[in-house]
Amino acid sequence: MENLINVFMNYKVDRLVEYGVFLFNQDLPFIREVLQHYFQTYVDNYYYQVFHTIDDDHFTEKNLKLEFTGAKEEMLDDYREYELQVSNEEYSTNQGYIRDLEKVALLVCKIDMLDWKEKAQIPEELEKYIQSSEEFRELVDNRQNKLASMIRETMSNCEKFLSFEDNYYVISERKFEQNKDISMLELVPNIKVLEVYKKGMITKIYQDDRLDPKKMECFLQKLALFLLKKLLAKEKINTYMIQVDSPIISRGRFSPKIYPLMDNPLFRKYVVVGVPYNTYLAQKAAFADDFVFACFQDFSHINDIYQKVINIYQEGVFEYLIVTDCRYRDREFFLNYDNSSLKVLVFEEE
Repeated sequence: MENLINVFMNYKVDRLVEYGVFLFNQDLPFIREVLQHYFQTYVDNYYYQVFHTIDDDHFTEKNLKLEFTGAKEEMLDDYREYELQVSNEEYSTNQGYIRDLEKVALLVCKIDMLDWKEKAQIPEELEKYIQSSEEFRELVDNRQNKLASMIRETMSNCEKFLSFEDNYYVISERKFEQNKDISMLELVPNIKVLEVYKKGMITKIYQDDRLDPKKMECFLQKLALFLLKKLLAKEKINTYMIQVDSPIISRGRFSPKIYPLMDNPLFRKYVVVGVPYNTYLAQKAAFADDFVFACFQDFSHINDIYQKVINIYQEGVFEYLIVTDCRYRDREFFLNYDNSSLKVLVFEEE
């Protein structure tokens, strides 16, 4: 099973390749390979704010051009290995494709960045874009209707993908005191949509620990769709905490069924992976992965809370400490804890 964000972005790259092949008016495996590289660079830049050849973390068209120049030089450098393996004509032709497709890819990326609200707008908005660029007019020629049809097909498929809903389970959000931009997310049964006689049965089944891996798979896919919708709607994305525990983490690693569902730049940027401290101590090798980690700890039965916090901080793994429970007299200590390397979060009082 693959992360739904990855599925969506892979489809996005594939469709951009189709636009590029259409505009370039040539379809060869090498051309598709080059376009794939350019458009993966674009997706990394535009959607994930991940850059490969420049020291920046903000998308601009200027930065995209710089990244495409870097991608072009990288491909040209890699292709030099084939100089003695192909004919001089093929070598020269493919070098030309790498250079020429850079301009085509930049023009195609602008199509993706156009703010399509409805499919009915596509012909009009596309016409404006075509007329704004002489290079684009030359590429499209008299094939504008075909390109508009391809864009409508992409938009229809994306709408279908994003409209998927599972009403039997929902993501529940819990807030922290003094940190409104951070929240804890959990998957819970949507009791409201269930018939009365089913509620008890569903609740009982959901509490069965043997189903934890399946529940986590469901949760992570819903979370991926949740993040993707916010990204595409250009809404603010907060920081979200999730909790994992055994058997999701065992033998010093994340479950191979679960890890791919978390393996995405958007997930790493906005989702903090939380784990109970005792689980962490038993599975330290798992925490070498490049996620942001939080420690979940119940302090309600710990006498020396100060030393416990120090022990957690000195592990050097956690950016957050989530106080799942504590004695009321200790609450102010946690709320006022000040350490730039370890943020302590306390749940709002219910």
